[in-house]
Amino acid sequence: MIRRLASLALATGAAMAALSAPAVATTVDSIPASILACHTADAPTSGGGWVHGKGWGDCKQSVDVFVQRFGWTWEIYAEAHYNGPGSAVASYNCTGTGHYSYRTLVQWYDGTGPKNAISDERRFNC
Repeated sequence: MIRRLASLALATGAAMAALSAPAVATTVDSIPASILACHTADAPTSGGGWVHGKGWGDCKQSVDVFVQRFGWTWEIYAEAHYNGPGSAVASYNCTGTGHYSYRTLVQWYDGTGPKNAISDERRFNC
């Protein structure tokens, strides 16, 4: 609960306006993560035997971008880095590995501790 309240304090003015609108009941859980976070993880893409995961954002932080593949657990298979604001793409050569689910993980520190953004999963046959 404390973590949600801290995240809410970082929300943009637009998100705060949405929370105070009398006609719409809104909870912290229903605010899109993109409003609460400074950085975003795009769903991975695939092409030519590669899986790519893009992270991007507007805040001034050191940011790591990872491509994760699910086996028994989520494992990191590629990484990239950028100093925000900016973006980076982590790429993994998955040629010949078969059918797996992938996602993009973006991690940064904002002074209150580690933060992350996780994309939707995508399944690819490489």
